[in-house]
Amino acid sequence: MPITQEGKIIDFLSEKELEAKPEEFVRQKYLRILHFELSYPKENLRREASIRYGGKECTDQTGNPVRADIAVYSSKAACVANDPGKMILVVECKAPSITDGYEQLVSYIYNTSAGGGVWFNGDSISYYRRLSEPDNELTDWTGIPRKGEAWDSLGRRKKEDLKRPRDIKGLLRRCHNKLHGRGVDGDEEDLTMDMVRIILAKAMDEEQSGEMPKFYCTPEEYRSDDGRESVAERVSSLFKEVVSINQDVFSSHERISVGTRAICDVVVELQGYRMLSDLNDSEDWDIMGYAYEQYTASYLKRSRGQFFTNRLIVDLMIQIIDPGYKDIILDPAGGSGGFLTGAMRHVRTKILTSTATKISKQRQLDRHRTNLFMVEISKRLVKIAKTAMILNGDGHTGMTQGDSLGPISNLTDDVIAKAGEGKVNVILTNPPFAGVGDGRITDENILNSFSTGIRWSSRGGTYTPTDDILSEGVPPEMLFFERSIKWLAPGGKLAIGMPKSFLDTQTYFPARHLMFSTCELLAVVNCHKDTFQPHTGVRTCLLFVSKKESLREDYPIYMAISKKIGQDSEGVPIFKRDSENNVTDEIDHDLVEILRDFGDLQSGCLKSSTYRFSVSRQDLDEKLIINPQFHLPDLNLTIKQIEEVDGHEGWTTTTLGAIDSNVQIFKGPRLKTENLIVEDLGPEVEPYYTPSAVLQEKGDSAKLLDLSRANEKQIKALNAVRVRRGDIVVTRSGSIGRVAVITNRLNNAIVSDDLIRIRIKDQRKMAYVFAFLQSIAAQNQMSKNEYGAVQQHLEPNHVSDILIPVPEDWKKVSAEIDSSLKLISRKEKFEESISNLDIETKKLLESIGVG
Repeated sequence: MPITQEGKIIDFLSEKELEAKPEEFVRQKYLRILHFELSYPKENLRREASIRYGGKECTDQTGNPVRADIAVYSSKAACVANDPGKMILVVECKAPSITDGYEQLVSYIYNTSAGGGVWFNGDSISYYRRLSEPDNELTDWTGIPRKGEAWDSLGRRKKEDLKRPRDIKGLLRRCHNKLHGRGVDGDEEDLTMDMVRIILAKAMDEEQSGEMPKFYCTPEEYRSDDGRESVAERVSSLFKEVVSINQDVFSSHERISVGTRAICDVVVELQGYRMLSDLNDSEDWDIMGYAYEQYTASYLKRSRGQFFTNRLIVDLMIQIIDPGYKDIILDPAGGSGGFLTGAMRHVRTKILTSTATKISKQRQLDRHRTNLFMVEISKRLVKIAKTAMILNGDGHTGMTQGDSLGPISNLTDDVIAKAGEGKVNVILTNPPFAGVGDGRITDENILNSFSTGIRWSSRGGTYTPTDDILSEGVPPEMLFFERSIKWLAPGGKLAIGMPKSFLDTQTYFPARHLMFSTCELLAVVNCHKDTFQPHTGVRTCLLFVSKKESLREDYPIYMAISKKIGQDSEGVPIFKRDSENNVTDEIDHDLVEILRDFGDLQSGCLKSSTYRFSVSRQDLDEKLIINPQFHLPDLNLTIKQIEEVDGHEGWTTTTLGAIDSNVQIFKGPRLKTENLIVEDLGPEVEPYYTPSAVLQEKGDSAKLLDLSRANEKQIKALNAVRVRRGDIVVTRSGSIGRVAVITNRLNNAIVSDDLIRIRIKDQRKMAYVFAFLQSIAAQNQMSKNEYGAVQQHLEPNHVSDILIPVPEDWKKVSAEIDSSLKLISRKEKFEESISNLDIETKKLLESIGVG
């Protein structure tokens, strides 16, 4: 929907600017449905049509004219004249979550010639027909007529007359809300599964021969108990046929569980539309399949670390791997089938846009559909995925329920025969992540089958495996990674989503070691932090790997960091703006550029940029850190420049941890203060300062701790985190790298361990370090070392390893040191002034009886 730079809506009918009110968005949406799906010309549609009775304009109780939100007229002339005698129907639009307005709709219909109307709030919809016999009444109906249709003809259209819906997402959402509206028992997952069953019944009806559908509900049927029962029986019969040909997924007893009225409500919404498409129309399949995937992602719960992969990411992963119709493609953690449907779309488009003959294209499509495999432990999700494949153009026979972390030999014969170990050319997957809590795999029967299931330790400076099982458990994604590599055929390729911590932490070193022992790393892409929002805030990355029988000693590894993903943290789309700063319909993301530069590297013509570049395999150290952030050219240029200071006369380069023999760099123990927090000051109550309180001038956000309640262990921990005047503190979580110095205001205060302390007795050296840490040279080094799967972190050893240029004669930097000390002194005076002002203000208010 077009929006101006000022945030106003461009009206669909007049192209004039309108205020962006919630109900206006709803009205604009339904105007498009009337035009594109029901074939009413724009010239027959009118916004805010005045309602007349006896030639006079109707008014409400306050005297304001009564206007219908949308009126549909029989002709352009009637629309221009606003002729109430030639209205076909009226529409009452409400903002989302608003449920009133029925009485208004009734008055509009009975004061005009309208044969019925629609009540719509964007998510829910109701249809009404005006009857005069046997009684004058407004009754529920099965929709509204298309242009040229009669109200009584609704229900059973020929299959060839069914239309593709324009707003498929909205259609599925309205169907789901119909189930809710009928008071159907069960949670969102139950309703979603019944929606899946009904959609499968609709698809089965469309694929069967015959001119007329069985999936329909006439107005007469909708208005009687017997009629609704007949509709439900037809739909249930269609679903039974689905079950009979998918016995590996559906039990023979599986049924559509919602009541007959709810089934009819969904049939009414779907019956006028065509869900399946011509096999050669890849774009049409894309629209239907994507809408279905979004629908299921919206209503299914996230559990066991599962979440639905952003389709932009799915497409990027598939385009980088670029599978063909001969490839055996597998997702061992299939979820709802997003990767397989995406692969099908990709390969189908390649086939249909090729120069092959029509017969060759059909043969290639047939072969491709038999090369798609998925293993998913949740039987429910296998059903979801099979439906997605059917709606994307079939290819669902290779989808099976099973445990990819168990023996591959336990899977179905079909999977073993064609997609068994060492037979798969392409693996596309986003396995469940451990997260926190009970997510790790602790079953020794499973861990014994994986090299990453054993403990590694540092012996003689080298990280090597032991014979001990990791009793505390292993993140499932690491086991999926190893299993995927084992599953691949030589020359096969893997594209996998992993937590960002996979790239540089010791936990995942065994998997990185395995990867470089058996494969070549093609590319690493760090995802934007909002990529999987609002479902999860886990920081993620994408790995692209090629399994090799003979490994090269050196080769380029493509690295990229995505800086925009086309949505915000709530999942709301972000669109590009044109040259005049107007919002367009194009999603604003940088994955196209990431894909382009990957292709340029393969062609040998990559022009490195700040966030897209390559590194050499030989340049990786023994830790095998492959985090693009660690290898950013600009950050490493900073380090190189500081290292080169050693060549300047009178200067040397050292680390922050070695700048002085008495330097201390630490964070203190983790505090547990829940039992100490109080609301009011008292004899043994002290403030506890969070990082934000330290960085504020007044520190008003500090918590209060009653130390009289603390045990000996807590007292020891509290004393360990007390700061001293002259301590430099650095934020180590969230927005890392913010630097402050402790002044008199916080001397001996209890401060959060989320601040790394740098304690240097020599005050002039301290002042020099304080100045340097705020420079881009220091900030770049901290950015290089930040890590974390959900929130970014920095550790004391990272700060200790920061390179810093040091003069042999400290007099060379006297001016800088003096400026730094003067800044600290001024800060103390400023804080003292604020404190004095608070005291004076308090006295003033007390003197006049305030406070």
